[in-house]
Amino acid sequence: MRLHADIGEASVVAPFIRALTVESSTDQTRLDKAAIWLSGLCLIHCLSVPLAFLLAPSVSGWLDATETQTHWLLFGLAVPISSVALYRGYQRQPNLLTVSSGVLGLVLMLLAVLHLLGEELEIVLTTLGVVLVMVAHIRNLHVGHDHANETG
Repeated sequence: MRLHADIGEASVVAPFIRALTVESSTDQTRLDKAAIWLSGLCLIHCLSVPLAFLLAPSVSGWLDATETQTHWLLFGLAVPISSVALYRGYQRQPNLLTVSSGVLGLVLMLLAVLHLLGEELEIVLTTLGVVLVMVAHIRNLHVGHDHANETG
């Protein structure tokens, strides 16, 4: 590919360019499924922590101390996986609703982890964001299957 050749094999950004330009539907499916699983994991974490505070007050200090770090870790994983999967899905079959849902979900997750609207809204924003990201990737999978059936 021309873009990859201009960047060079040893470039730091070359793997990212390759990830964006690979057109394998199985790679696309894997990325979307990974994003769905990651969203599910984040949702379970986000909803179980308040329950853990209630059921096990002795661990609440440890949970509270690691909560923001865990959200940053999950958000740090979600952004590149979702970005590549949604971009590639859009290249394959343009759908603004799918991409917009995913981007809005990531923005809500960012607002939650930054506590810009207050810590009391962190769980609500994260949950809404994660659900939007999950829906976007489910839509991406379905659009991919519909598109594959039309061309096959």
